[in-house]
Amino acid sequence: VRAMPEVLPGRGRKPGSPAKFDMALISNGIQPRTLEGDCQKIDVDILLGMRVGQVRVIFTLPRQFGTYSRALAYIEWFTPLREPDRSSGLHHVSRSTR
Repeated sequence: VRAMPEVLPGRGRKPGSPAKFDMALISNGIQPRTLEGDCQKIDVDILLGMRVGQVRVIFTLPRQFGTYSRALAYIEWFTPLREPDRSSGLHHVSRSTR
């Protein structure tokens, strides 16, 4: 997962680069239901319990806040997933305002 700000061109030949902020499907802990059929299992509502977010910053806490061995992330959330579009089958999301 990448969260990199824009890099402006340097002096000389070093080119700049655009910002890169990856999107992620993030679980809120709800597990999808599973149906068992002939020789296979089918996940029903596979996106149930998933939220769409954009990773904006990956960071660690300063030592004065104690020790926490994992990286933390600041996420900008999108609206919850709803029923997919009938013609495309895709889910529509937009940036959350809450």
